[in-house]
Amino acid sequence: MSKAPKKSKAEASSHSVLKPAYEAFNRGDVVLTRQLALEVLAGKVGKDDPQVAKELAGELSTPECPVDESPQAVAQNLLLRTKVMGKPYVMAAAVAAVYVLLVVLAAIRY
Repeated sequence: MSKAPKKSKAEASSHSVLKPAYEAFNRGDVVLTRQLALEVLAGKVGKDDPQVAKELAGELSTPECPVDESPQAVAQNLLLRTKVMGKPYVMAAAVAAVYVLLVVLAAIRY
């Protein structure tokens, strides 16, 4: 057995909310990324988040769209990058409606 002092769950966990959000973003987990980013925007900022925000702002910034070094700006950028586009769903619904219309017209004719 180890005689090292054990950390409590609060101490063992990260004190940042942005870091797990960015890790989820890199894994492709859009839902978790959005949940954690919304927590940051709601005011739940960890004590390490200002430092993590400075690091992530450099990674997320592009020449066309620089990201501010505040936790809220980084969270807003993560939300923008994980926004689900509605246009494909509208197109799929339109195609399904046309298909149903064609099936109904074929059933009426024959």
